[in-house]
Amino acid sequence: MPAADPPAAADAASDEGAPAHAPPPRPRPPPPPRPLSLASALPFWFYFAAAVSLVALLLPRISPSSSSPAPPTPLLRAHLASGSVLKLDPAPGLFAATSRPGGGGSPARRVLILPGLAAGSFSFRRVLSSLSSRGVLAAALDLPGQGLSPPAPPAAPAPARASVLREIMDRGVFHAFEHLVQTGEVPYQEEPAAPPGPSPHAPAEAAAAVARAVEALGVAPVHLVLHDSALAAGAAFALANPGAVQSVTLLDATASLPAFPAAVFDVPVLGRLVLRVPALFRGLLRLCCARGLGAEEAEAHRAAMRGDGRTHGVIEAWKAMNHSFQLGEWKGSSDEVRRLPMMVLWSGSWSDMWIDEGKKVAAALPDAKFVYHSGSRWPQEDASEEISGLIAEFVTSSEEASDGRIE
Repeated sequence: MPAADPPAAADAASDEGAPAHAPPPRPRPPPPPRPLSLASALPFWFYFAAAVSLVALLLPRISPSSSSPAPPTPLLRAHLASGSVLKLDPAPGLFAATSRPGGGGSPARRVLILPGLAAGSFSFRRVLSSLSSRGVLAAALDLPGQGLSPPAPPAAPAPARASVLREIMDRGVFHAFEHLVQTGEVPYQEEPAAPPGPSPHAPAEAAAAVARAVEALGVAPVHLVLHDSALAAGAAFALANPGAVQSVTLLDATASLPAFPAAVFDVPVLGRLVLRVPALFRGLLRLCCARGLGAEEAEAHRAAMRGDGRTHGVIEAWKAMNHSFQLGEWKGSSDEVRRLPMMVLWSGSWSDMWIDEGKKVAAALPDAKFVYHSGSRWPQEDASEEISGLIAEFVTSSEEASDGRIE
């Protein structure tokens, strides 16, 4: 842009020293017109309307219909073939995957795995196979509404209350005076709302479903392996069924700090977007659950999450977690639980904060065997052989110790 014209006084001063016959200065050409920008030509409301239109076009692509059940991947189909949905009464049914050792007969050692939030029995497929190769009957149960289990029925609604206005209209206003004179009680009072029925995803309800599944499988007594957020439900099962549990192994187990970020999927548009885009879902799992998770495994997890009602089940299970659960209190809750052999397998490479959390677990269970493993918070995905070896060794040693006490 050309510089501004100097003041007139400055022009006069410069003209005083100029020769008298000098021609007058040529007028400067006007500055060229500034190019017309789109921002100055179009009003603001046009941009606003364009932005709204763009969002309206993109939202249908991530609408609930776009997150309809996806066909299972080859890995997921193979896992589906290794198990079945147990039809339990009362519902909900649970998907159970079982791996039996070769050679026939009834194996003496039985391991039952309860996977954590959104991990599902699929994530333990290699652990199940490895345990069966070591002579252990291994089973994994998907908790209500998670993994490959069918959607859990909703909690029973609170009973309906009679409307005060409706009662007055039905009986009349003067009925209140008659009722007051006869009984001395004030009629037409609002009764407190009754609490809704228990959530099928709550730890106590999930533990009851696990007990029915164990009975249907006929695998009791079992060596219980609790992963991640399955701690509270598994602890409730062990407390209510002491004769059905021989030992307890905690695998990076926590009652209130699940690895899977279910809160992301509780945000409507964001959750659908992450579930729709494979790269986003895979990145989320690698960031929060298992750093070495492969693309094929992540896609199988995504297909399982896109199953009928399963995203909702994971969110509801996350909301129903028992954040007041205390491991030390559970350990001392009964003589049977106190006598159970226990082992804690904890990631020693995930983060310093997670190592500190493991130290709290070790302090709450001072008699438990504590072992650091090299895997992630879903070690069944990236350290399956190491995990299955430690579990098989602990199960064998606890049974030998139990046999020695009996003799």
